[in-house]
Amino acid sequence: MNETYFDQSDVEQNKTMVLLSAILQIFIPILFFLPLVCCQNSSYGKFYANQGLLILLLYIASSVVLVIPILGWIAGPIIGIANLVFAIMNAVNANSGVRKGIPILGGIELIK
Repeated sequence: MNETYFDQSDVEQNKTMVLLSAILQIFIPILFFLPLVCCQNSSYGKFYANQGLLILLLYIASSVVLVIPILGWIAGPIIGIANLVFAIMNAVNANSGVRKGIPILGGIELIK
């Protein structure tokens, strides 16, 4: 698998805020926007803010699915566990400085 890396100076300069945001997103997904506010010109920050937004949208989708009887009771917890795993993977990837998205949804770019 070809992994691409961000500019090392961009990662070093913005790593603290991006990593803090990625770790906090495990518990509070709405905090995806922190790198956008603090690291406005950083492609590293924008990429991981985008990944955080995708995780937030998946949390919202799982909440909607939970309302559906029977299907929601089965699929809701599975999607919830996937959300947690994706959030942890996002934090690990943000720490490494690798441009690697979350599985399944990681290729979608909402923040440019």
